[in-house]
Amino acid sequence: MTEPLRTMAYARFRESLFDRRLKPGQFVSQRELSELLDVPMGAIREALKRLEADGLISLIAQRGVQIADVNVAFINDAFEFRIMIETEAVRRSAEAPNVERLTDLRSRTQQIIDETRNAPTDDLMQSGLQIDLELHEFLVSVFTNSLIRQSHQQLEDKVRLIRLNGSYTLDRLRAAMQEHLDIIDALLAGDEQAASASLKAHLTTSWRRSLGLPGEPQ
Repeated sequence: MTEPLRTMAYARFRESLFDRRLKPGQFVSQRELSELLDVPMGAIREALKRLEADGLISLIAQRGVQIADVNVAFINDAFEFRIMIETEAVRRSAEAPNVERLTDLRSRTQQIIDETRNAPTDDLMQSGLQIDLELHEFLVSVFTNSLIRQSHQQLEDKVRLIRLNGSYTLDRLRAAMQEHLDIIDALLAGDEQAASASLKAHLTTSWRRSLGLPGEPQ
């Protein structure tokens, strides 16, 4: 099995998952995946090993391949792990803030907030979610440990899946972007305590909303 085919199968699976051709909890056969992704069965078998290790599928005897089910345990596991990794990341980032990068992120985040109020467009949600992802990737880039960064990439795939399985409105996008500004401003000030508190508040709100709960505890 050549690496390009294995890699192609893996990449096409993720694309199909995030464009909703594959649904959380769905069962599919290896042959159905081969036809959907247009790659040989051998490449599918090899890619499934990696996808199972990433937590995106389960191989169930007599039933086939089950796409990860976005249930309460899945959501709780993802956000608990995310808070652990990113809290340390934001602490380290506050020690020596990358002013140029943070200033650029702040400007583009503020632009998204302004557009949600004044001139929402069809692609605004996608643009906002991309900037959302950029901040979290920037935070984790402070780590030189490849295992941590790889684990966070796998975690981001789970968070994307959680988000796709729920509802994400322009109002929620605007609120999330404001939460991002709080994190960025604390980092620019070198205020480790405020940055950590803002990050935890942001992720806790996202966690609760993913579970269908109010953003703030009652």
